[in-house]
Amino acid sequence: MKNLKNLILATLLPLIISCDFFESTEISEKKIESASKWSKDDQPPTYPECEALSLDAQVDCMSDILSSYITEYVSSSNLLANGDIDEEILLIIKIDKEGFFSLSELQNIKNIIEFLPDIENLLSDAVISLPQALPATKTNVGTLVETKFTLPIQIIASASK
Repeated sequence: MKNLKNLILATLLPLIISCDFFESTEISEKKIESASKWSKDDQPPTYPECEALSLDAQVDCMSDILSSYITEYVSSSNLLANGDIDEEILLIIKIDKEGFFSLSELQNIKNIIEFLPDIENLLSDAVISLPQALPATKTNVGTLVETKFTLPIQIIASASK
């Protein structure tokens, strides 16, 4: 009987002492949110030709490449304007975890639609046709992440005659 008590005690004692191992290790939402916020050390989306540059220069390089592609795409279309336009719009471009682009939103476009009714579809097509980029990376966790990029575009057109 004494051996049975010792056996039970020897079995239960480690379980009682090791209860800390069974506690859940919850991470507060604030900690998750703080770790998820974009920081200056995170890697923005980029193209291989921009990779060797500083982070700020990479963003500028990426903007220049995107602007160039979109401008070329829009210029090569046979879009006709119904009036004179000289407006800046903002393209909010989503870059997914694989580096593919989509148009998330257009800002300051109301005045332009009156004169270029097809501009929204044209810009969306231009963004979708952008070459795949290297996606953004959250460096503190080493994870590829989806991100958004704001790109100002100047739209200048004259009324077609």
